[in-house]
Amino acid sequence: MKIKIKNIGSKVHSIGYRPWLTDVAMNAGLQGFYAGNRIEGKNSIVVIQAEGEDECISCFIEQVRLNKPEFAEVDRIETEEYAGTVMPLESYAAINTSAQLNKAIPLLLGMNNKMDKMLDKQDQMLDKQDQMLGKQDQTIDKLDQMLDKQEETTAEIRDLREDMVHYSNTERLRRMEKDIQLIKSKIGIRSHR
Repeated sequence: MKIKIKNIGSKVHSIGYRPWLTDVAMNAGLQGFYAGNRIEGKNSIVVIQAEGEDECISCFIEQVRLNKPEFAEVDRIETEEYAGTVMPLESYAAINTSAQLNKAIPLLLGMNNKMDKMLDKQDQMLDKQDQMLGKQDQTIDKLDQMLDKQEETTAEIRDLREDMVHYSNTERLRRMEKDIQLIKSKIGIRSHR
Protein backbone atom coordinates (compact mmCIF):
# COMPACT_ATOMS: atom_id res chain seq x y z
CA MET A 1 0.00 0.00 0.00
CA LYS A 2 1.22 3.55 -0.79
CA ILE A 3 -0.11 6.83 0.58
CA LYS A 4 0.66 10.53 0.46
CA ILE A 5 0.12 12.71 3.54
CA LYS A 6 0.27 16.49 3.81
CA ASN A 7 0.86 18.00 7.24
CA ILE A 8 -0.15 21.64 6.92
CA GLY A 9 0.49 24.20 9.66
CA SER A 10 2.08 27.40 10.83
CA LYS A 11 5.09 25.57 12.33
CA VAL A 12 5.97 22.44 10.44
CA HIS A 13 9.35 23.54 9.01
CA SER A 14 12.69 23.84 10.85
CA ILE A 15 11.44 22.15 14.02
CA GLY A 16 12.68 18.60 13.43
CA TYR A 17 9.49 17.29 11.83
CA ARG A 18 11.19 15.15 9.16
CA PRO A 19 13.58 13.37 11.58
CA TRP A 20 10.60 12.78 13.88
CA LEU A 21 8.58 11.34 10.97
CA THR A 22 11.54 9.13 10.02
CA ASP A 23 11.53 7.62 13.52
CA VAL A 24 7.76 7.06 13.34
CA ALA A 25 8.15 5.39 9.93
CA MET A 26 10.86 3.07 11.26
CA ASN A 27 8.80 2.18 14.34
CA ALA A 28 5.76 1.47 12.15
CA GLY A 29 7.85 -0.89 9.98
CA LEU A 30 7.44 0.95 6.67
CA GLN A 31 9.42 -0.22 3.64
CA GLY A 32 9.44 3.05 1.74
CA PHE A 33 9.38 6.61 3.04
CA TYR A 34 10.03 10.18 1.98
CA ALA A 35 9.30 13.55 3.65
CA GLY A 36 9.94 16.97 2.17
CA ASN A 37 9.18 20.57 3.08
CA ARG A 38 7.03 22.55 0.64
CA ILE A 39 5.32 25.92 0.48
CA GLU A 40 1.94 26.02 -1.28
CA GLY A 41 0.51 29.52 -1.40
CA LYS A 42 0.91 30.80 2.16
CA ASN A 43 0.88 27.32 3.68
CA SER A 44 3.91 25.50 5.07
CA ILE A 45 3.57 21.80 4.34
CA VAL A 46 5.45 18.60 5.04
CA VAL A 47 4.68 16.18 2.21
CA ILE A 48 5.06 12.51 3.15
CA GLN A 49 5.15 9.45 0.92
CA ALA A 50 4.86 6.10 2.67
CA GLU A 51 4.87 2.50 1.47
CA GLY A 52 4.34 -0.68 3.44
CA GLU A 53 1.91 -3.36 4.56
CA ASP A 54 -1.63 -2.13 5.28
CA GLU A 55 -1.14 -2.68 8.99
CA CYS A 56 2.14 -0.69 9.00
CA ILE A 57 0.58 2.17 7.01
CA SER A 58 -2.40 2.30 9.41
CA CYS A 59 -0.05 2.42 12.39
CA PHE A 60 1.99 5.21 10.76
CA ILE A 61 -1.11 7.30 9.92
CA GLU A 62 -2.46 6.89 13.46
CA GLN A 63 0.84 8.07 15.00
CA VAL A 64 1.07 11.06 12.63
CA ARG A 65 -2.52 12.09 13.47
CA LEU A 66 -2.17 11.63 17.25
CA ASN A 67 1.35 12.94 17.83
CA LYS A 68 3.75 15.59 16.57
CA PRO A 69 7.15 17.06 17.42
CA GLU A 70 7.20 19.25 20.53
CA PHE A 71 7.28 22.63 18.76
CA ALA A 72 5.10 21.75 15.77
CA GLU A 73 1.82 23.56 15.11
CA VAL A 74 -0.29 21.52 12.69
CA ASP A 75 -3.55 22.96 11.37
CA ARG A 76 -4.68 19.96 9.35
CA ILE A 77 -3.56 16.63 7.90
CA GLU A 78 -4.64 15.43 4.47
CA THR A 79 -4.23 11.81 3.37
CA GLU A 80 -4.63 10.35 -0.14
CA GLU A 81 -3.59 7.27 -2.08
CA TYR A 82 -0.31 7.48 -3.96
CA ALA A 83 0.75 5.61 -7.09
CA GLY A 84 4.32 6.89 -7.60
CA THR A 85 7.67 5.51 -6.53
CA VAL A 86 8.62 5.78 -2.84
CA MET A 87 12.26 5.87 -1.78
CA PRO A 88 13.44 2.95 0.41
CA LEU A 89 13.22 3.98 4.06
CA GLU A 90 16.89 3.22 4.75
CA SER A 91 18.00 5.44 1.85
CA TYR A 92 15.81 8.32 3.01
CA ALA A 93 17.03 7.92 6.60
CA ALA A 94 20.66 8.15 5.45
CA ILE A 95 19.97 11.22 3.29
CA ASN A 96 17.95 12.89 6.06
CA THR A 97 20.67 12.19 8.63
CA SER A 98 23.26 13.78 6.36
CA ALA A 99 21.03 16.81 5.75
CA GLN A 100 20.38 17.24 9.47
CA LEU A 101 24.10 16.99 10.24
CA ASN A 102 24.81 19.65 7.62
CA LYS A 103 22.38 21.92 9.47
CA ALA A 104 23.60 20.95 12.92
CA ILE A 105 27.38 21.28 12.42
CA PRO A 106 27.38 25.08 11.83
CA LEU A 107 25.00 25.49 14.78
CA LEU A 108 27.23 23.39 17.02
CA LEU A 109 30.33 25.29 15.91
CA GLY A 110 28.54 28.57 16.58
CA MET A 111 27.54 27.31 20.01
CA ASN A 112 31.12 26.25 20.64
CA ASN A 113 32.36 29.76 19.77
CA LYS A 114 29.73 31.30 22.03
CA MET A 115 30.71 28.94 24.84
CA ASP A 116 34.36 29.98 24.42
CA LYS A 117 33.34 33.65 24.67
CA MET A 118 31.20 32.91 27.72
CA LEU A 119 34.11 31.08 29.37
CA ASP A 120 36.40 34.04 28.63
CA LYS A 121 33.89 36.40 30.23
CA GLN A 122 33.54 34.04 33.17
CA ASP A 123 37.34 34.05 33.59
CA GLN A 124 37.32 37.87 33.52
CA MET A 125 34.56 37.91 36.12
CA LEU A 126 36.52 35.48 38.32
CA ASP A 127 39.61 37.71 38.03
CA LYS A 128 37.53 40.72 39.09
CA GLN A 129 36.05 38.71 41.92
CA ASP A 130 39.57 37.74 43.05
CA GLN A 131 40.55 41.42 42.98
CA MET A 132 37.47 42.33 44.99
CA LEU A 133 38.27 39.60 47.53
CA GLY A 134 41.83 40.95 47.79
CA LYS A 135 40.47 44.45 48.48
CA GLN A 136 38.03 42.98 50.97
CA ASP A 137 40.93 41.27 52.76
CA GLN A 138 42.82 44.59 52.86
CA THR A 139 39.75 46.33 54.26
CA ILE A 140 39.35 43.63 56.91
CA ASP A 141 43.03 44.03 57.86
CA LYS A 142 42.55 47.81 58.20
CA LEU A 143 39.42 47.27 60.28
CA ASP A 144 41.34 44.86 62.52
CA GLN A 145 44.07 47.49 62.96
CA MET A 146 41.44 50.13 63.75
CA LEU A 147 39.81 47.80 66.30
CA ASP A 148 43.20 47.20 67.93
CA LYS A 149 43.78 50.96 68.14
CA GLN A 150 40.27 51.44 69.48
CA GLU A 151 40.95 48.84 72.20
CA GLU A 152 44.22 50.60 73.08
CA THR A 153 42.45 53.96 73.18
CA THR A 154 39.66 52.51 75.31
CA ALA A 155 42.24 51.12 77.76
CA GLU A 156 44.01 54.51 77.90
CA ILE A 157 40.71 56.29 78.52
CA ARG A 158 39.85 53.81 81.27
CA ASP A 159 43.24 54.43 82.90
CA LEU A 160 42.76 58.21 82.62
CA ARG A 161 39.30 57.92 84.12
CA GLU A 162 40.64 55.98 87.05
CA ASP A 163 43.38 58.58 87.52
CA MET A 164 40.80 61.35 87.33
CA VAL A 165 38.50 59.63 89.78
CA HIS A 166 41.40 59.12 92.18
CA TYR A 167 42.56 62.72 91.73
CA SER A 168 38.99 63.95 92.00
CA ASN A 169 38.44 62.02 95.22
CA THR A 170 41.75 63.29 96.69
CA GLU A 171 40.93 66.86 95.73
CA ARG A 172 37.45 66.57 97.17
CA LEU A 173 38.84 65.21 100.44
CA ARG A 174 41.26 68.18 100.70
CA ARG A 175 38.42 70.63 100.13
CA MET A 176 36.31 68.90 102.71
CA GLU A 177 39.18 69.09 105.22
CA LYS A 178 39.58 72.82 104.51
CA ASP A 179 35.85 73.35 104.90
CA ILE A 180 35.88 71.45 108.22
CA GLN A 181 38.86 73.54 109.41
CA LEU A 182 37.04 76.70 108.44
CA ILE A 183 33.87 75.63 110.25
CA LYS A 184 35.86 74.62 113.34
CA SER A 185 37.67 77.93 113.43
CA LYS A 186 34.40 79.85 113.15
CA ILE A 187 32.79 77.95 115.98
CA GLY A 188 35.92 78.03 118.06
CA ILE A 189 37.13 74.46 117.94
CA ARG A 190 40.78 73.92 117.55
CA SER A 191 42.07 71.00 115.63
CA HIS A 192 44.84 68.84 116.92
CA ARG A 193 47.44 67.80 114.56
